[in-house]
Amino acid sequence: MVDTDSRALSGVKVLDLTRFPPGQYCTVMLADLGAAVVRIDPPGWNPIYAGVGTGIGRAKRSVAIDLRHPSASSVLRRLAGWADVVVDNNRPGDLDDRGFGPRAAAAAFPSLIWCSITGFGQDGPYARFPGHDLSYTGHSGLLAAINPDLPWYPQVVLALPTAAMMATTGIVTALYDRQRTGKGAHVDISMSESASWLLGGAEGQLSDNAFPMPISASRRLYQCSDGQWVSVAADEPKTWAALCAGLGLEDLGIGRPTDQDEAARRIGDVLQTRPAAEWIAELAPAGSTIAAVHQGSTLTTDPHVRARHAVVEVDGRPVPANPVRIAGPDGARTTTDTTPPAPAGTHTAEVLSEAGFSADEISAFGASGLFGDHE
Repeated sequence: MVDTDSRALSGVKVLDLTRFPPGQYCTVMLADLGAAVVRIDPPGWNPIYAGVGTGIGRAKRSVAIDLRHPSASSVLRRLAGWADVVVDNNRPGDLDDRGFGPRAAAAAFPSLIWCSITGFGQDGPYARFPGHDLSYTGHSGLLAAINPDLPWYPQVVLALPTAAMMATTGIVTALYDRQRTGKGAHVDISMSESASWLLGGAEGQLSDNAFPMPISASRRLYQCSDGQWVSVAADEPKTWAALCAGLGLEDLGIGRPTDQDEAARRIGDVLQTRPAAEWIAELAPAGSTIAAVHQGSTLTTDPHVRARHAVVEVDGRPVPANPVRIAGPDGARTTTDTTPPAPAGTHTAEVLSEAGFSADEISAFGASGLFGDHE
């Protein structure tokens, strides 16, 4: 683990009950901000092979607990009392039904912050409906807003990481509020509602009068001589004129072309004469809104990405760095923890000891099978 002493959430203890991406996106962000995050995993569980992966499974310690064990609820209760924050993504009511969830925690530990990340929130007619990212992205309106020409299928999750950002915001807000009031909170995050939030600046997307962004010569993807695509978004007169001048098409930059297809053809023909990196290096500093369209590993070699260390290596794999950068007068307050994902149970005895369990208790739990094969 990296030294978290100087970071904003240093000293905050987070109990992560999520196991899957909706919560893991959130807790890795908290870990990079300095929180000490402990995953509660089933014995033998490995995040790398469970749909979590290196990028969001990193930077956390792991305690293995068999939740079917008779002692599991009492151990979780004591760990919750040790923690500042608990994060879960179970269906509403499930954890309380099993013996210890947000309702019981609020009664036992009034200063505890419990964040629940679910598909549709803690109440309402859909609260206990199952789903996956496509379910929530579709229900939210975001799927059709991105591309109304249905069907189309995103190749990355959208609602899950958006909900995780909302959860992080809610947790940090609740921690700040607890400093004033001494009281905890239950943070209720809906993945569908989080995705809908992205439509707040899209005029008309929540009505039947959506105004689609036009595809024009000035807002289009173009392919360069090396096969790489660039995005052009030169909708303002100034950026349009700069683009056309940089391409030697000054006549095209006067006003708006009436034939958008012909204008796009002329721009595309010129961009096809040189590699993307050369065009970007020449046109962007001169005021043209042109940028690379990265695919796969091309992002990792981008000079700006490299200069800002926006992609880091964890266990031999490239992963996105934490995009939240906080710098105080004494220097950087955030970083990206590159500790690889720990297999289930790696830190069981260590964390339980910190939480006040005696060596005899830990030994007895291990003998009883609470930790599976990880004692």
